[in-house]
Amino acid sequence: MEKQKTKFGHISRFGKASIVICVFIVASILLPDSPDLVIIPDGDGGVDIVSGTGRFLTEKNEGVTTVDESVNVESDAETNADPDAVVSEAKSEATNEVESKHSTTASDDNNDESDDNTNEPDVELMEICGRKTAASIPNPKQCDSSIGKRVLLVEKWHQYGRTGNNLREFFHLFQYAKDEKFDTIAIAKTGWLTEAIMKFWYAIEESYEDWQKKFEEAFCVKIISNKEELKGQDIYEIKSGDLFYFNSPEDKKVKVDNQKDLIKTLFQSYNEGNGVDALNRTVNDMCSAIDASLGEEKSTAVYSVIHSRKLEGQGHKLLEKTSEVTGCDPVAALNMDPDYVKSILEPIGMLDHPILLISDGENPDVFKRLHKDPDIGPQIREVPKESSWLGGDMTLAIMSNAFIGNPASSLSAFIAQSRVAFGLNNTYLFRSRDGGGEWKDVCDENCIFGPRLAL
Repeated sequence: MEKQKTKFGHISRFGKASIVICVFIVASILLPDSPDLVIIPDGDGGVDIVSGTGRFLTEKNEGVTTVDESVNVESDAETNADPDAVVSEAKSEATNEVESKHSTTASDDNNDESDDNTNEPDVELMEICGRKTAASIPNPKQCDSSIGKRVLLVEKWHQYGRTGNNLREFFHLFQYAKDEKFDTIAIAKTGWLTEAIMKFWYAIEESYEDWQKKFEEAFCVKIISNKEELKGQDIYEIKSGDLFYFNSPEDKKVKVDNQKDLIKTLFQSYNEGNGVDALNRTVNDMCSAIDASLGEEKSTAVYSVIHSRKLEGQGHKLLEKTSEVTGCDPVAALNMDPDYVKSILEPIGMLDHPILLISDGENPDVFKRLHKDPDIGPQIREVPKESSWLGGDMTLAIMSNAFIGNPASSLSAFIAQSRVAFGLNNTYLFRSRDGGGEWKDVCDENCIFGPRLAL
């Protein structure tokens, strides 16, 4: 039972006793229906006054004592509850907690701030393509500019998978170097890793030297033109595929926090169509889909994004494997049927706002089915073709008010992970029907950052 202390300051013992008696009389008048009234010395020159009904006296700022009726007290039935019932209730509360994460209204979601920023009004939040996140700008890293004795060198050309896989490999690179206690991470100026990153972030806008310094300081790595720069060091060369399958024994929360920080660091320098990559190719604009789809209202527009992936015909196989691990439906995220989409968007009030579909173009029937639905049809649309590309579509999805993805897709995984990093709610990947046939979330952030998600 919560207790509120009433302080008397520096008063003699006789004076304190007199005051205690007076308080007891006043409390009895204020709480006539209380079967018990207990005054407990607190050992600090004050007392705790508690009534048997759970009503207690609280002390206001000006020292005026009033009765607080807002406290709920456990009944005998609750106190002597069946242990099995308590466990069942705890499970129910855990389920409700997952569901409550997705109950934010559309208007609230884009302005939602993380707990870290709640009491820090001066914290500057990250902004991407004119839309606010709920994440603060990460602090600059303190890097050692010298090349250490033990060097982890990323093998240059043998790329494993495409963009989603490569981003996963990029994150694993830093965890591997940490786990194996390498002094320095070395990355070739030209190779699969710089190509994968610079397509979306950290384009060369001025001189190569300026870019190199910026990239090295952002990620605490060394960019090299050839291996001769590492002469005399102990070099271990790691391949893309090895990074993809690497699973660190590090504490899960630490790994997730590290990855969130890397995602935020990437988006501190997203490409806006200016500059070139390491092979001197002009980069695209990460804001193209947001600008084309939302126009001048992009900063305040409310919208949802559906990510449809068929995964080169391997979608069913991959989603079945994901289903075995997470409990999600083995086909729903591939088909994106109207009832599945509406089970997500209707409860959060998003059927009255634009719904944008991004896809790999392999399953046009998804858009056709959604367009025919009387509830979804008026709002569903595709990103204009001239503005649609992987980076633009990805940013559009990350900054949406609600995102529905395919848990078997590594790109959906990255979008979901980015949304978590930026403190954005309403991210839906893992859904399944309950015993009553209703769609429910079946997994949380642990699955979004899970080792088997990006297959």
